[in-house]
Amino acid sequence: MELFKMAKEAMAMKSKINEMDKKLKSHILEVEHKAIKIKVNAKNEFLELNIPDDLLKKNKTEIEKLLLSAFCEAGKKAQVVMAEEAKKITGGMKIPGL
Repeated sequence: MELFKMAKEAMAMKSKINEMDKKLKSHILEVEHKAIKIKVNAKNEFLELNIPDDLLKKNKTEIEKLLLSAFCEAGKKAQVVMAEEAKKITGGMKIPGL
């Protein structure tokens, strides 16, 4: 009977994870970093990028650094939201991949 209980709990956890996945995909974050605007969902999927025309007049190296910083900031914000959602369904328990 213990095996049946574990399987039932695993199915319930899978359902919760699927629900969390949908919630993360629909949670859109808008990040602005030095005039660069990025939209990313909480699954860390980048959806939109807006670079102002005046920024494109700068040199290539400077643009690359600004873009990298903007993407890093957006990614960190998405990870925070993802971690908060994962904590809700796991009760704070660390599960690899979540």
